[in-house]
Amino acid sequence: MRVLVIGGSGLFGRKTILYLLQDKEVTSVVSMDLAAPKDWFMKEIDSYKDRFHFVRGDVSEIEDILNALKLYPVDGLVNWAFLMREANTMPRLATKVNALGMCNAFEAARLMGVNRVVYASSETVYGPQDRYGDRDVVEDDQLYPSHSYAVCKRFAEILAGQYSQIYGMKFTGVRPTIGYGHGGVSPAQYWSDMPSFAAVGKPFSMEMDGNSLSSLVCADDLGELTKRLIKAPSSPHPVYNVGGPPKSARDLAAVVKKYIPDAKIEFGTRQPPGGGRGGLPWKVSMARAIADFGFDCMPIEKAVLIHINDARTEAGLTPIKG
Repeated sequence: MRVLVIGGSGLFGRKTILYLLQDKEVTSVVSMDLAAPKDWFMKEIDSYKDRFHFVRGDVSEIEDILNALKLYPVDGLVNWAFLMREANTMPRLATKVNALGMCNAFEAARLMGVNRVVYASSETVYGPQDRYGDRDVVEDDQLYPSHSYAVCKRFAEILAGQYSQIYGMKFTGVRPTIGYGHGGVSPAQYWSDMPSFAAVGKPFSMEMDGNSLSSLVCADDLGELTKRLIKAPSSPHPVYNVGGPPKSARDLAAVVKKYIPDAKIEFGTRQPPGGGRGGLPWKVSMARAIADFGFDCMPIEKAVLIHINDARTEAGLTPIKG
């Protein structure tokens, strides 16, 4: 199988590429992004370099996607290109990437005969946890997207349904919870920064008290699930939640200190509005992904060790053994 990963230099795209390259059934992986892959990542995939190709391109320009597909024909397309933080500061740019860019990916796939597409949705389509009470949110729940990023993700799901119905293409959306990993960039930056800072001996501090709960998903889990999805001819359901059980920043710190006992991690006293319980869903069901693809998130201890060692690899430090 041959796969194009749009947004391949970002955290989720990078991990998707790694897991695809590790699969012997995948003969070619193409990354399209505005930024070239980081040097440390290229060293990590050096043994697979004959199966990896990079094409510079902008998802908001359909010609760039068509060019990548012309240069390197593929059987499946993954779109991990999105802007989250910029949705509140650069709304036009975010809309070009999150809405027009998604449509461009779908249309380019259609024009070039790529029938299988996996794309990034988000848990933000659900709205706040308090809409559902103290229970796990499931994919068939009523959706309450309340800001532009969430609306763009819901739009992507509607668009995928239209392309599927009109053109017979096979789409699967992934609804990640809060994603983290080395190099991750998001409004909740501390989930990615804490392990990365500790890994290289830098102190970490945050104003929040670190007690509020969130569902987390590491980039490696997203890479593995995306690999399974894109290799499947289709999926029994159109979208899948992916996220682990509720954890707090203090829980994360405890895991980091398991591997780096002298890590300097400090918390403040500030509490999020509503005790942190009224925002994103923090209880999310993965029953559908487990039933359909036998996939569940790895334990946080394993995910954090990978995270720490990614940061140490980039810094030229020796990995820590589990």
